[in-house]
Amino acid sequence: MVEKTDTASRLAYAGQSLKGVWSQLFRQPWPLGVGVMAMAITNLFMFMYARALGVFPQMAMWGSGLYNLLGLKTESPFAPFPVQPLYRDMHSLLNVGIILGALGSALLAREFKLRREDGVGYLLGAVGGILMGIGTVLIPPCNVGGFWVATMALSLSGPLSAVGLLLGAYVGGRILQGHIRKAVLEIDFGRAAVGPPVRRQSESSQPIRGILIFLLVLALALIYYLAGMPKHGGLLLFGLLFGLIVQRSRLCFAAAFREILTTRDGVVMKWVLLSMAVGTLGFTLLKAQGYQPQHMVFPAGWHNIAGGFVFGIGMVLAGGCGLGILVRSGEGYTRSWLAIITGMLTAGAWVHVYGHRVGEGWLYGRPVYLPEVLGWGGALVFVYGFLLLFYLFILWVEGGKHERA
Repeated sequence: MVEKTDTASRLAYAGQSLKGVWSQLFRQPWPLGVGVMAMAITNLFMFMYARALGVFPQMAMWGSGLYNLLGLKTESPFAPFPVQPLYRDMHSLLNVGIILGALGSALLAREFKLRREDGVGYLLGAVGGILMGIGTVLIPPCNVGGFWVATMALSLSGPLSAVGLLLGAYVGGRILQGHIRKAVLEIDFGRAAVGPPVRRQSESSQPIRGILIFLLVLALALIYYLAGMPKHGGLLLFGLLFGLIVQRSRLCFAAAFREILTTRDGVVMKWVLLSMAVGTLGFTLLKAQGYQPQHMVFPAGWHNIAGGFVFGIGMVLAGGCGLGILVRSGEGYTRSWLAIITGMLTAGAWVHVYGHRVGEGWLYGRPVYLPEVLGWGGALVFVYGFLLLFYLFILWVEGGKHERA
């Protein structure tokens, strides 16, 4: 009898422990630092598996493909991402996985909701998507791939794009602040409608749907594996993980840039810089062994700053960068749906407008891989020096806020 009681107690303890882990993973928000470091580690593993993180070139390919379907023949602006059916493009499956990962995570946490906007909100989303579509072909490709990953991958384009992204996010933030002030002044509290009493709702079925979403992705990955396309299934799973991480930690790269100068708050960017310090070491160790040395090394020049500026404004107006609007679209933000459509259509028309692909023609500089110019030691000193200067700049800006207070 005592033995049965002891077994029951152990099983109850195990059940409570597993329930607690489940709650911490899928119900409670993750600390920002946990999310950022999980992003950096997952990105390193994905780089070892196939490629590093970047989402907008795939969306640009979607836009080019749609133009071709409509009879306007054009090429995808990014040469590594030629127009092809979405289900056959492993890079597009990364984006699909991000959306489904965010959707499943939001459902598990009972946070999914269709969030509609007024006309101004949709206008901001559309304009933001257009500006990001222009910025992605100029940087290239976006703030996550063109700044976060490119810097860790020892590309000079990464630090250059940071300058434009910071200034653009500031301008976008000021535009939003003006819009918010105007909206507050127009509020008429005397005409506010009286809401109905809150009624207790039945237990949500969202967690069950979230589990089904995750099972669906696992099944699709298995189908790709059995069909002889393991990397397609693998990137789909990596996308699922990225969507989960960003959704649970509320990590926002757009806010990381925006808040530095608009509210003098650099908390998010400080964590991003720390993740880059860790990621840079990982990329360096891999590349020094000859593994994909030119991966995520982009053209460097004035276009990095100009593209970052345009993209920075766009990501703030749209409510998220390329990665952000994918995650928010999975959470039910309809503004993000519109930003994806306008962004992919704008970027997808680049070859038709410019006449060349990204990296070709008079507009772009040559790719600068720092170890080839400065050696491995010099490249590390350059990148870590840049991260340190960026961090000190944030402290200087925050110091001004405390001085005024």
